[in-house]
Amino acid sequence: MTRAVVVPTLVIAVIGGAAGAAVGVPLGIAGAIVGAVAGYAAGRSGMRPFVAISIAAGAAGGALVGRGIVRALCLPGSCPELEVVAAVVTGLGALVGVGLVVALVTRSFDEYHEAVAANRPPPEPGCETDEQPV
Repeated sequence: MTRAVVVPTLVIAVIGGAAGAAVGVPLGIAGAIVGAVAGYAAGRSGMRPFVAISIAAGAAGGALVGRGIVRALCLPGSCPELEVVAAVVTGLGALVGVGLVVALVTRSFDEYHEAVAANRPPPEPGCETDEQPV
């Protein structure tokens, strides 16, 4: 396996395991397994390691926030199932949200670097068309 596969696999497995363990010890094992599979898939698909790791960290953070909110609303130890559900739901929401932002920012930087390499002016913000301004 290449470094581009091994690094995200290991790092995302650790992130998933840590987030899962914060919710509950058996979920830490599940989180590590899911993280390792996700990291392996990201590496094999050619995703940049820093992009995959950033998205995984955002998803783990979202899961912990969701769990914390439910934990604050419930009496201590009274609704652990809801904490897990909240962690999963907010984690998935954060995965989509952070993933979208990271993908758009990465694309923007790529377009900028391509334009600079081709000796063209970098793209400007706003609606871009091929038409020249009147």
